[in-house]
Amino acid sequence: MSREGERRVVITGVGVVSPLGCSAEELWAALAAGRSGLGTEAHLDLTPFRTKVCGAVRDFNARRFIADPKSLKLMTRPVRLGVAAAELAIRDAGIEAGALDPYRIATFVGSPGHAGDRDELLPALAAAARDRNGHLDLKAFGAEGIATINPLWLLKSLANIVLYFVSLKLGAQGTNANFCMSGAGGTMAIGEAFRAIRGGAADLAVAGGYESLLEEERLESFEPSGLLYLGDGPAAAASRPFDRDRGGFVAAEGAAFLVLEERDAARRRQARIYGEIQGYGMANPGVAERPSETAAAFLGGMEACLNDARRDPWELDAIYAYGLATAHADRAEAEAIKQLLTARAAYVPVTAVKSATGNLLAGSGPLETVAALGTIGGSIGGVPAILNCEHPDPELGLDYVRGATRAIAARRVLVNSASLAGTTASLLLEAAN
Repeated sequence: MSREGERRVVITGVGVVSPLGCSAEELWAALAAGRSGLGTEAHLDLTPFRTKVCGAVRDFNARRFIADPKSLKLMTRPVRLGVAAAELAIRDAGIEAGALDPYRIATFVGSPGHAGDRDELLPALAAAARDRNGHLDLKAFGAEGIATINPLWLLKSLANIVLYFVSLKLGAQGTNANFCMSGAGGTMAIGEAFRAIRGGAADLAVAGGYESLLEEERLESFEPSGLLYLGDGPAAAASRPFDRDRGGFVAAEGAAFLVLEERDAARRRQARIYGEIQGYGMANPGVAERPSETAAAFLGGMEACLNDARRDPWELDAIYAYGLATAHADRAEAEAIKQLLTARAAYVPVTAVKSATGNLLAGSGPLETVAALGTIGGSIGGVPAILNCEHPDPELGLDYVRGATRAIAARRVLVNSASLAGTTASLLLEAAN
């Protein structure tokens, strides 16, 4: 049902670095089995924090994915996660540098913004502190502190550094953008890549997102927010989207990237096609309250996506929800889904991957998109269950997949994402044909 003159866009490569493993296959297997990736161990010592449960990428060795030691010196841990996921996606697609016109290769990345290593800056600040209160003497900072800072610190801090490394990998010189939009950023990156190829601005795109909340400054900023899970129960039971007893989202880290191509070109090179993107939509209601916690934002994004695809809500087979596991966000999203589906609200399966991974922010949308590909492509064997949804909030009233993977043949799946600052983004995926 594509518009006349518009090209069809398929996914030919996927790469995942997550709490559920460092491949799409590991992700799909874990979701199919109902296995949690949450725990209490991470590269960061959680002792000083109230947060004791996390979704960490365990046993991550960046040298498996990034061979150049000079490049590694320019990468913080979150950046390494992002570059590794993009490398996996490019390998999976079988794309080689120089095989395509570089001006027809697009790159789009959802990132956390500033990516610098705070530990490299602190000694310089300490050297410029001039009294017991730690007041900063700027002259001393310039004369004594700056010389102690790693000269690569500024480059490592750039918000678009993963975009640089991904573009460098394929020599991409086409349309590109970096989105610092919290939990919506990675989905926006995929959506804009889809639009670029569909509209003829590119033939191939690498798109996705990465982020880590397992950094000192991130945990320090999120712990007082009331959004973060701070409980002391079993780690695997901490993330509870749409459950009556939810306690906030679990801090996590990870990345996921996809390779998108024009369908006919992908077929000519006999690429494996995981699925097709049919629609993309965004919304922001612009109200004073947190827009990501209002039904209007979610509903607007989903309706825009379906309108873009020229599909009706009754054609949906399943929904991969944003599922933040906070009371306001869950209720807003559920209300929006009920308004979208009307009479079918009790019959369309809804799942939430954050129950198994925690919240990767910019990395969550792309990871959940890869998970949805596992549903429409058969790798999961159906729609995976929402972990820990033992007592669904009675006010929400949707068909939550609980207990075990639901073995259905889902052809069209909607994927929802949202930014804590307000923007929502949705993608419509369809099985390859």
